[in-house]
Amino acid sequence: MGKAEYIAALRDAFAELKNRGKRVVLVHHNDADGLSSAAVLYTALSRAGFEVTKIPLERVHPPINARLHDLHAGTPIVYVDLGARAAPMIAEVNRGRSLIVIVDHHLAEEADDPAVFNLSTELFGLSGERDISAATAAWIAAQVLDPGNRDLAYLGVIGAIGDSHERGGKLVGENREALEEAVSRGDVEVTEADGREAYRLTKFGEALDLKPFAKSLTTLGAAGYAMGGPDVAIRAVLEGPSGEYHEKLGELEALKRERFGLMIERLRKGELKKTRYIQWFSVGDRFAPMGVKIVGEFCMEIRDMDFVDPDKYIAGFQNMPSEIPGLGTFDWDLVKISMRVPSPLEERIVRKEMPGLAWLLPEAAKRVGGSIDACHDYAAASLIPRGKEGELVAAMDDLVEGYLG
Repeated sequence: MGKAEYIAALRDAFAELKNRGKRVVLVHHNDADGLSSAAVLYTALSRAGFEVTKIPLERVHPPINARLHDLHAGTPIVYVDLGARAAPMIAEVNRGRSLIVIVDHHLAEEADDPAVFNLSTELFGLSGERDISAATAAWIAAQVLDPGNRDLAYLGVIGAIGDSHERGGKLVGENREALEEAVSRGDVEVTEADGREAYRLTKFGEALDLKPFAKSLTTLGAAGYAMGGPDVAIRAVLEGPSGEYHEKLGELEALKRERFGLMIERLRKGELKKTRYIQWFSVGDRFAPMGVKIVGEFCMEIRDMDFVDPDKYIAGFQNMPSEIPGLGTFDWDLVKISMRVPSPLEERIVRKEMPGLAWLLPEAAKRVGGSIDACHDYAAASLIPRGKEGELVAAMDDLVEGYLG
């Protein structure tokens, strides 16, 4: 299995999509990679004459997806940068009513349902940890719709940087292909120093350092999830940063700095709990009205601070709001857990001395009734029932112990 088989599967999926009318619902994640991949497919589908409804999701979860599929029954639904591991659940709530196409780069589970095309690159031997971002996967998919969509390569690069695929010093694999195409078009430029590459977006005139630009997109999509941030971010990657982008980003950055600063002080004063392998905390509702993905950004912010144990996994919990933009109100009592790893522990995961989060968190979440989907070895998340936080942490300790044993 490889890229050729992936392209063949995409052809089959899009051939079926073209037989299902001219309306599509595009469901996407709300970080830099998810927003960039949404921009790719929104553009490609619109160019192909489809009427596209965009819905950003922070998490895949059975009640959320059931509501989504009830509201859009009969209309094809394309998931991008999420859904691959939850394909069986998506098939269950869909009940064959809509054609489902999942374009993803996360670990995946097949769905035994002809209405569900699970096109995670991981099922085709293309590593979503290193070689291909969701946005690059979407770029390949867009070219299956029309080779003219090759001009969207720069969005694959933005997504790859947003997911830290250059952590080894440079982009490789299919991300490299997108980079080379974007450079040839004058949309991205590359510099090299001390064996590491840096990337700048030049498509919109003034060169933008891609690392902080990608981070700004995640701030818009995550902190601004319930405040229109995802749409602002998608417009920024398609049209260039505007006054709207700078204004919304400034507002959200100020809010984030204030809330992060207060929480860091709480952790320094003893609210960071530590077990044998895990260090964890809960922000409760302190980050509201920012979206729940923001607790993952906070974990990333603190991962190498002096009060953090460099050898323990970091887990942050945030209360899940009842209101989901575009889908209404839900009656539940859930918390979102986001996990990151300090840099020294990341190196041990690379060497397989410690388990990656892509295995650890889903296995633990199953034990406490949590839902699972998009997880990487160095960043992972789940939704679990409120009150199960300690039980989940204990399960992860047991799993790490078993891995090491």
